Amino acid sequence: MNLVSVNSHEYRHKEPTYIYKPFMHMLNIDDIQSPVQLSSIGKFESQNPDISVNVLYHDGDQIIPIRTSTFADHCKHEVTLLMITDGNEKFHYLSIQSMSRLLTTAANISANITYVTTVYTHFQRNIC
Repeated sequence: MNLVSVNSHEYRHKEPTYIYKPFMHMLNIDDIQSPVQLSSIGKFESQNPDISVNVLYHDGDQIIPIRTSTFADHCKHEVTLLMITDGNEKFHYLSIQSMSRLLTTAANISANITYVTTVYTHFQRNIC
Protein backbone atom coordinates (compact mmCIF):
# COMPACT_ATOMS: atom_id res chain seq x y z
CA MET A 1 0.00 0.00 0.00
CA ASN A 2 1.50 3.30 -1.04
CA LEU A 3 0.65 5.21 2.14
CA VAL A 4 4.21 6.14 2.98
CA SER A 5 4.17 8.60 0.08
CA VAL A 6 2.68 11.19 2.43
CA ASN A 7 6.07 11.23 4.15
CA SER A 8 8.27 10.97 1.08
CA HIS A 9 7.04 13.94 -0.95
CA GLU A 10 10.61 15.09 -1.62
CA TYR A 11 11.18 12.17 -3.99
CA ARG A 12 10.36 12.96 -7.58
CA HIS A 13 10.14 9.34 -8.73
CA LYS A 14 8.11 7.38 -6.20
CA GLU A 15 8.07 4.05 -8.02
CA PRO A 16 11.18 2.37 -6.51
CA THR A 17 10.21 0.57 -3.31
CA TYR A 18 13.58 1.17 -1.64
CA ILE A 19 12.75 4.84 -1.06
CA TYR A 20 10.00 3.82 1.38
CA LYS A 21 12.10 1.67 3.72
CA PRO A 22 13.42 4.61 5.79
CA PHE A 23 9.81 5.66 6.48
CA MET A 24 8.28 2.31 7.41
CA HIS A 25 9.02 2.84 11.12
CA MET A 26 6.60 5.78 10.99
CA LEU A 27 3.63 3.50 10.30
CA ASN A 28 2.01 1.03 12.64
CA ILE A 29 1.10 -1.93 10.44
CA ASP A 30 0.94 -4.55 13.21
CA ASP A 31 -1.47 -7.38 12.37
CA ILE A 32 -2.23 -5.93 8.93
CA GLN A 33 -1.53 -8.35 6.11
CA SER A 34 -0.23 -7.35 2.73
CA PRO A 35 -1.79 -6.82 0.29
CA VAL A 36 -4.07 -4.70 2.46
CA GLN A 37 -7.70 -5.63 1.99
CA LEU A 38 -10.23 -2.82 1.72
CA SER A 39 -11.77 -4.06 4.99
CA SER A 40 -8.42 -3.60 6.81
CA ILE A 41 -7.96 0.07 5.97
CA GLY A 42 -10.05 1.10 8.98
CA LYS A 43 -7.71 -0.86 11.22
CA PHE A 44 -4.74 0.87 9.59
CA GLU A 45 -6.35 4.26 10.27
CA SER A 46 -7.01 3.32 13.90
CA GLN A 47 -3.37 2.38 14.33
CA ASN A 48 -2.19 5.52 12.48
CA PRO A 49 -4.63 8.25 13.57
CA ASP A 50 -2.86 11.04 11.67
CA ILE A 51 -3.60 9.39 8.29
CA SER A 52 -7.00 9.14 6.63
CA VAL A 53 -7.48 6.89 3.61
CA ASN A 54 -10.05 7.26 0.84
CA VAL A 55 -10.32 4.71 -1.95
CA LEU A 56 -11.68 5.25 -5.46
CA TYR A 57 -12.49 2.59 -8.02
CA HIS A 58 -12.59 2.78 -11.81
CA ASP A 59 -15.24 0.47 -13.18
CA GLY A 60 -14.71 1.28 -16.86
CA ASP A 61 -17.27 4.08 -17.13
CA GLN A 62 -17.04 5.80 -13.76
CA ILE A 63 -14.58 6.67 -11.05
CA ILE A 64 -16.47 6.11 -7.82
CA PRO A 65 -15.56 6.37 -4.14
CA ILE A 66 -15.75 2.91 -2.56
CA ARG A 67 -14.33 3.93 0.82
CA THR A 68 -14.44 7.31 2.53
CA SER A 69 -12.48 7.68 5.74
CA THR A 70 -14.41 7.92 8.98
CA PHE A 71 -11.31 9.36 10.66
CA ALA A 72 -11.04 12.37 8.36
CA ASP A 73 -12.08 14.95 10.93
CA HIS A 74 -8.90 14.58 13.00
CA CYS A 75 -6.16 13.72 10.52
CA LYS A 76 -2.92 15.36 9.48
CA HIS A 77 -2.53 13.52 6.21
CA GLU A 78 -5.10 12.46 3.67
CA VAL A 79 -4.31 9.71 1.19
CA THR A 80 -6.49 8.96 -1.81
CA LEU A 81 -5.94 5.64 -3.54
CA LEU A 82 -7.29 4.26 -6.80
CA MET A 83 -8.03 0.53 -6.62
CA ILE A 84 -7.21 -1.43 -9.75
CA THR A 85 -8.47 -5.02 -10.03
CA ASP A 86 -8.15 -7.83 -12.52
CA GLY A 87 -11.84 -8.66 -12.11
CA ASN A 88 -11.04 -11.60 -9.84
CA GLU A 89 -9.20 -11.53 -6.53
CA LYS A 90 -6.05 -9.63 -7.51
CA PHE A 91 -5.91 -5.90 -6.84
CA HIS A 92 -3.47 -3.04 -6.48
CA TYR A 93 -3.69 0.49 -5.12
CA LEU A 94 -2.29 3.53 -6.89
CA SER A 95 -1.66 6.70 -4.92
CA ILE A 96 -3.55 9.66 -6.37
CA GLN A 97 -1.27 12.67 -6.19
CA SER A 98 -3.54 14.95 -8.22
CA MET A 99 -7.29 14.38 -8.50
CA SER A 100 -7.59 16.88 -11.36
CA ARG A 101 -4.85 15.11 -13.32
CA LEU A 102 -6.57 11.74 -12.80
CA LEU A 103 -9.90 13.08 -14.01
CA THR A 104 -8.40 14.98 -16.95
CA THR A 105 -6.45 11.91 -18.07
CA ALA A 106 -9.48 9.67 -17.66
CA ALA A 107 -11.65 12.10 -19.63
CA ASN A 108 -9.09 12.23 -22.45
CA ILE A 109 -8.95 8.44 -22.66
CA SER A 110 -12.71 7.93 -22.62
CA ALA A 111 -15.21 10.62 -23.50
CA ASN A 112 -17.86 8.65 -21.60
CA ILE A 113 -16.20 8.70 -18.18
CA THR A 114 -18.19 10.04 -15.25
CA TYR A 115 -16.86 10.95 -11.83
CA VAL A 116 -19.42 10.35 -9.12
CA THR A 117 -18.89 13.28 -6.76
CA THR A 118 -22.01 13.29 -4.63
CA VAL A 119 -20.59 11.48 -1.62
CA TYR A 120 -16.88 12.07 -2.05
CA THR A 121 -16.86 15.85 -2.43
CA HIS A 122 -19.11 16.24 0.59
CA PHE A 123 -16.46 14.56 2.74
CA GLN A 124 -13.59 16.27 0.93
CA ARG A 125 -14.87 19.68 2.03
CA ASN A 126 -15.13 18.64 5.67
CA ILE A 127 -11.76 17.05 6.28
CA CYS A 128 -8.72 18.46 8.00
